[in-house]
Amino acid sequence: MNKKGNNNYSFCLYLLLLFIILCQLFRYKIIYLEPNHILESSISNILYPFTFLFTVLLFKKLDFKNSHRIIIKTAFFYLLFVLFLTLITNITANSNSIKLDVLLKQLFTPNNIVINKHIYYYPDILNIIIFSLLFYFSHTVFLILYEAISIYTNKFITFFLSMFIPYTLDTLCYTSITEIFKQVDFNTLILHLTSNFVIVITFTILTTILYCSKKVS
Repeated sequence: MNKKGNNNYSFCLYLLLLFIILCQLFRYKIIYLEPNHILESSISNILYPFTFLFTVLLFKKLDFKNSHRIIIKTAFFYLLFVLFLTLITNITANSNSIKLDVLLKQLFTPNNIVINKHIYYYPDILNIIIFSLLFYFSHTVFLILYEAISIYTNKFITFFLSMFIPYTLDTLCYTSITEIFKQVDFNTLILHLTSNFVIVITFTILTTILYCSKKVS
């Protein structure tokens, strides 16, 4: 791979990593999707669909093999990032940085366990594992579908179908698994699935339009 290819490779990797870290940062920020305050969703659900757009852009610049490699590395570096922050939050803070220390714990390591009278903080491990696996699965399927469908139809339909199918499965699995482990009631689960499906439809269309615009493509 030449120097320009290496630069594109690194840029796409950093961009994808940045967005999934932002998804982690803003997953507790909940907003309403309509005036009646019935449907709600996390900010991270709004940021996440743009990772598909970045993925297809890197596919255009590189190839399937290198794009897939970036997806794997992104998931791996995300896990390293979470591990690093877990270690940081378990270091005792001085009196001048207590507020920042509390904020970091709330964002990244909200759980804790007491061992020998010492408190150890750790993240939502289930959430992180599910998120990483689904990110890898959905974006790999996205690349496979895009490469396969692009031969037979136009750019708009190719991108829309390639994103809509894995994105819907990703959202369905993530929401169902995380909500079930939270032991939410069935009505709440359906409401959250409905809210997230609204996000899927809206942002699949939006990112498709962005991708098909001259500025992006």
